[in-house]
Amino acid sequence: MPLSIWNGMEDCLGVITAARPRSVLDVGIGFGLWGHLLRQYLDVWDGRIQPAQWTTRIDGIELDERRIQPHARHLYTSLHVGDLRALVPALAARTAYDVILFGDVLEHLEKPDARAALDAAIRLARELVVVRIPMGDGWRREGREPPDHHRSQWTPDDFAPYRATLRLYDFLGNPYALVVIAAGGRAAAAAAEQLAGLSRRLARIEARLAALLAAGEENAP
Repeated sequence: MPLSIWNGMEDCLGVITAARPRSVLDVGIGFGLWGHLLRQYLDVWDGRIQPAQWTTRIDGIELDERRIQPHARHLYTSLHVGDLRALVPALAARTAYDVILFGDVLEHLEKPDARAALDAAIRLARELVVVRIPMGDGWRREGREPPDHHRSQWTPDDFAPYRATLRLYDFLGNPYALVVIAAGGRAAAAAAEQLAGLSRRLARIEARLAALLAAGEENAP
């Protein structure tokens, strides 16, 4: 079913809009909800009401073209139909997306395939990868159509290897998560800043050592 759990939507929208992205890839657009919300709060909210005024690139991926609604074609910059396992790395390599959103989609893949898509997104996105996903094994496994079946179960430990923050919600007794992961671009920038800070501290230490040595030589008999 091409719909999203409502829990955590406001938090998710807040995380993405706070990043002020110029480009977003929505993986698995479903009914087009996130295209609507992101267009409203990344463009219309700032007074860019008409499509000719929009400056945010919002691209989407959908497996089945029959699910793409007319309003989605209006709201997204471009829509790509096909398998996300191929499209995510291809599109993200071609366009430097600030944010890549996986909204209720990774659980529909076998876990190795989902991890590969997630890792590609983290490597190629500039700022954030945002994941909305059911947690645990209490969720219904079979959807209304085969693409909607749950093929993998996830826990918070699955995201431990990443630079991630995770927030859990309760949906009718089942845990549901919003995961925000620092992507390659942001992680690289943070690492560069950390290295620069270490270099500055090392330079100060070296200067102090040089001054102490010079003072010692002056005071030597």
